[in-house]
Amino acid sequence: MNEASSISGIFWHNSPVVIITSRREDEINGQVAVTLVTSSIVHTVPRLLIGIWKGNHTHGFIMKSRNLVVHLLKKDQTPLVRNFGFYSGREKQKFTGIDHSQGKNGCPVLGGVHSYVECSVLNAMDGGDMTAFLVSSDYGEIVRGGNWMTLADFYALAPEEWVIEYGQKLMESVNFSMPIIHKIDHEAFQP
Repeated sequence: MNEASSISGIFWHNSPVVIITSRREDEINGQVAVTLVTSSIVHTVPRLLIGIWKGNHTHGFIMKSRNLVVHLLKKDQTPLVRNFGFYSGREKQKFTGIDHSQGKNGCPVLGGVHSYVECSVLNAMDGGDMTAFLVSSDYGEIVRGGNWMTLADFYALAPEEWVIEYGQKLMESVNFSMPIIHKIDHEAFQP
């Protein structure tokens, strides 16, 4: 029996819920992501690998600016997940009423989060329906610390109607991904 999908799902379900923000010229945007791992064993050269789905508005911001900020959330910040993960920046301004400032790299930094790290893109790899960005962790701060939110925490803490709405959004995303997930461009990334 092939259980690769179930095993991969374990990693996805226990991933930290992060908000990725970026700036493209005078416009800012952000999104929720759950595909993020450390990618350097050299602690003085910290790097992350971040998967960004091509359907997200923020994907274009990162491709253009080559800068982003990763925010770990606290478990009491499920409303931020809804704000940044349930809507597209093409449809609404996600930063209205949200505490944020401009980071050193020009991207928005959210206030009151667990922690954040400002990053610059070093390299990227096409993944069909997503892009895997290798980023340098350039500057960061632990704001509140403690335990951060995982996707499993979000499912346990969010109101049932949010979980249902997220499931519907996820199905729409899968429908977008299916025709392109195997169409991987193997050309080298040009930073």
